[in-house]
Amino acid sequence: MNEPQILLDVQGLRVSFQTPRGSVQAVSDANFQVRRGEVTGIAGESGSGKSVSAYAVLGLLARNASVEGGSAFFNGRDLLSLEEKELRKIRGSEISMIFQDPVTALDPAFTIGSFLAEVLRSHEPSISRREARRRSAQMLAAMGIPDPENVMSRYPDSLSGGMCQRVCIAAALLCTPKLLIADEPTTALDVTIQDEILSLLQQIKEEKDMSILFISHDFGVLARLCDRICVMYGGFVMESGSADQIYHSAAHPYTQALMRAIPRLENSAQEPLPSLRGEPLDPVRLPDGCVFASCCPQCSEECLRVRPVSTDLGEDHTAACHKLIRKRKKPLKTADSML
Repeated sequence: MNEPQILLDVQGLRVSFQTPRGSVQAVSDANFQVRRGEVTGIAGESGSGKSVSAYAVLGLLARNASVEGGSAFFNGRDLLSLEEKELRKIRGSEISMIFQDPVTALDPAFTIGSFLAEVLRSHEPSISRREARRRSAQMLAAMGIPDPENVMSRYPDSLSGGMCQRVCIAAALLCTPKLLIADEPTTALDVTIQDEILSLLQQIKEEKDMSILFISHDFGVLARLCDRICVMYGGFVMESGSADQIYHSAAHPYTQALMRAIPRLENSAQEPLPSLRGEPLDPVRLPDGCVFASCCPQCSEECLRVRPVSTDLGEDHTAACHKLIRKRKKPLKTADSML
């Protein structure tokens, strides 16, 4: 029997945070999928809910956060319904994560060799220290790190940011996971090192036929890696489709605005980048209608009153916008409509 094409299927995800100002709805009815052997990107500005969605799937939310609804099926199991003990077996072995800041992701009290060996031994308790060290050195070499034996004897503060990120990627791949989640892994790195890390991730995807969920606000980075892209704003999925559809046939006004804001070589250096009007979204007081309405150049009275549902645009391309609902196809079922 052939394995299902969808490796991770997240539907109707809702996550909130309790703050001094009240409850903040960080993710609202988010739907996205990761297919086997592909890279799915989640794009959006800070506060859009992209990282929170990934942390919720892995059960790594902060103490003041809670998952209020939805499902996240991975290999037939709903991750959101599993106990912490069961999730620990999956984290690192079947799903691994690369965090945004590689320096703080490493424990300064452990050498690189001790850190990697501990990662292995936590999932393979029977492995000897010698074998753990051998496999760790082998993985560092595969990450393009010269003289891995020397690196394993060093502490994180003696390594560059790029080297630390390679170590983090090595740790994430030690147990050969099926899904790699990368949370803005190149943000803290300079452009040259960023290019090296992206090339490494592309190589890993092709050689290991691994699925990757790549989170970023940088559309240039997403264009290079992703097969599919999900665009989020204010905790909602605005648009989802293939990378080609998002870059060349963006349907949602927010995605279109993001595309116009990408600097282009043909533009004059004196020409200002386009910006959005309107007030920033208050996550404590979400509007009744579309969360993008106050900034949308195509906003109508309906947009202010009624929240749009995702509209099927064909070929696995969807967008949540009233103008699209009026223009063409039937709306998709949402999690709320299925209850």
